Amino acid sequence: MSVAWMLARSDFARRWRSWIVLGLLAGASVGLALAGVAGVRRTERAIPDYVRRAHVPDAAILPNDPAFDANARADVARLPEVRSTAPFFIGIGLRVAAPEGMEMSLVPLGPRSYPALTGVLVDGRLPNPRRADEMLVNESARDRFDLDIGSYVTLVQPDPKDLSGIPPEFLRPGLGPIRQRVRVVGISDSADDRSDSMLSSGFYAKHRTKLLGFSNEFVTLRHGERDLARLQADVARIAGHPVNVESASELFGIAKLTDVSNVERNGLLLFALAVVLGAGALVGQALVRAVSAGGADLPTWRAIGVDQVTGAAALVLPVVATSVVAMVTAVTVAVLLSPQFPIALTRRYDLGLGFHADWLVLVPGALALGVGLLGAAWIAAAVTLRRRANRRAALPVAARVAVAANLAPALLIGSRLAVEPGRGHRAVPVRSALVGAIAGVLGVVACLTFRAGIADAVADPARSGIVWDHFVAAEGEVPPAIQAAIRKDPEVDAVLNARWARAVQINDVPTPTFGIRTVSGDIAPVVLAGRAPDGDDEIAMAPTTMDKLGVGIGDEVRVGSVPGRTMRVVGRALLPSTSHTDYDLSAWIPLDQLSSVVADAQQSSFEDYLLVRFGADADVPAVRQRLTAISEAEGYFEGPAELPTAIQSLGQLRALPFALAAFFGLLAIATVAHALVTTVRRRRYDLAILRSIGFTRRNVRLAIAWQSTLLALAGLIVGVPAGIAVGRVSWRQLAHTFPVAYVAPIALVAILLVVPIAVLIANLVAAGPAHAATRSRPAAVLRTE
Repeated sequence: MSVAWMLARSDFARRWRSWIVLGLLAGASVGLALAGVAGVRRTERAIPDYVRRAHVPDAAILPNDPAFDANARADVARLPEVRSTAPFFIGIGLRVAAPEGMEMSLVPLGPRSYPALTGVLVDGRLPNPRRADEMLVNESARDRFDLDIGSYVTLVQPDPKDLSGIPPEFLRPGLGPIRQRVRVVGISDSADDRSDSMLSSGFYAKHRTKLLGFSNEFVTLRHGERDLARLQADVARIAGHPVNVESASELFGIAKLTDVSNVERNGLLLFALAVVLGAGALVGQALVRAVSAGGADLPTWRAIGVDQVTGAAALVLPVVATSVVAMVTAVTVAVLLSPQFPIALTRRYDLGLGFHADWLVLVPGALALGVGLLGAAWIAAAVTLRRRANRRAALPVAARVAVAANLAPALLIGSRLAVEPGRGHRAVPVRSALVGAIAGVLGVVACLTFRAGIADAVADPARSGIVWDHFVAAEGEVPPAIQAAIRKDPEVDAVLNARWARAVQINDVPTPTFGIRTVSGDIAPVVLAGRAPDGDDEIAMAPTTMDKLGVGIGDEVRVGSVPGRTMRVVGRALLPSTSHTDYDLSAWIPLDQLSSVVADAQQSSFEDYLLVRFGADADVPAVRQRLTAISEAEGYFEGPAELPTAIQSLGQLRALPFALAAFFGLLAIATVAHALVTTVRRRRYDLAILRSIGFTRRNVRLAIAWQSTLLALAGLIVGVPAGIAVGRVSWRQLAHTFPVAYVAPIALVAILLVVPIAVLIANLVAAGPAHAATRSRPAAVLRTE
């Protein structure tokens, strides 16, 4: 072993800079990959950790009914599946007078409701439950309305006698006007934007007799959402009729946020894998060359009696220093990059942004890097020691085609350089360059195709079921006269009436259900599969509701109170969002069938939506103003159509495919550039011979450029169609999960540009190695060889 150590020390003394630089390159590459893997783990934990820290409940009981009073809430709190409750008040007439535009907050009925309504406190303190003049605002409200701790907000409730459109069951003696100035005492995070603010429970204690509205409550269950079905049944028993009891994760969009987070996680995994493969190809080949170069003195070693094992040890020992440098560099780079993760949407929910050292990733990753470098070095040493004389290699098919095509000499040589790997000290990594070019183009096209799907879903509201431009909504039924006034507006193209019942029994599960009919024009909800319900015994469902009930198209379900009616599921559709449900929830039946399946106690608890689509040439501001005037006169809610929050969140993913596409492009450029540089170095003898028999410098440049162009064309021929297919499959899977209407995406402009850009970059990359090849002197090279 002393002989091996002596030989290794001699080699390291001569080439220590090369060994250290190789370690730095390997460590930086793997450190980048480890940072990505650590980012994956933080991405997986971010939303669950936020849900726990923000005390997000398991369920929400949303009857929107004054009859759901303190006695009913006490009965709910005593249920065996209920761990705790957080009741809150929703004021119908209560609003923020200053600053204008700020949404009214939920009002906790007591301090025990604070955790479920607060989110994560980032500054200040919680409101004092004994004071009526304190409140909490979130970061979004703070920034939008220039608020801070110590700022004041003015709340008002007009005299209920001056309000129109109030259902009679909400009116009771003692209601009156309210005006209260409250001070901001704390700031909460706004990751989930549950509410702009939260008042003190002291506000409710002071004004409870005057407040116009109703109380709902959040519930934490002993076994999480596994107890949701039991809670729904018990609440229906307590109320005497089905009640809208929703999963809080669906109400707050946590499930869809998790879907977006999973896409980001998969993107980071793909990024880490691409880094490892790219670094493995480039650094691995550099390591093999470095080890092989150490075998230049093999004849001398053998002459003094060095055996195979000692020779291999002498070649591998310098790599120990490379491995140590690589491991230290990898850990350092991963820690320095850790503040950049998580990315995009999930980053909003990470409560511990900053430097992190995930030792469960860093230690195994660093050890694997060190062992991998030593293992690769040992294999390279064994191959070097056993290397035999080169055999005559068969001419590759591509080269034979080039000969048969009678190409110009420079193009013929370039074709052979692109496909002939060579042997021994003339070996060139043409296979890895070809794979890198294909993988790079495939990755770029797949990422851009996937991004085109995201961009289309965000740009076209119809992909998420939004086929209207404006809505008018009311508690109870919108009278036919109002519907007729809207329908007859000359700039209104179509009107859809969607009447929403909060809870209809479907297979004994309280399910939000729409009764829908077209008032005018050609407008209907977007059907993802199957068809719209038409007959009295037909029903369609939104995707998440269908999955929750465990039914599919063609199945029969029981609808309404016992014994109810049997209906056949005929479609899977996207439905309007409501105050309690998102676009992928609820069921859909014909409007004239809705009353027949709703319990008598709920006949007055409808929400009626008129969904209005404007004409192509409509004066949009003017028609919106007319609809607003009608709504204000009748006390209705109204507003422009908006993308679902989940789809807006999906739009934040658009930067991720671009980043991955850029990395795949760099991977392709690096592998091709490495192959060209290696070609010039290892084929200098061949190029010198060509120069000596008449090859000009221009011919050499053309040959190297043609080699690079062929690699790019091979990548394009295979990578473009494969990338389109991979991108579409990936987008189809996400569209189905989210859900949105799937339309096969194609990034047409990007795909048309990728061909000339790839060829241009290939020739630019070839310029440097080609110039280096023309500077060598043939006589000097041949004399050295």
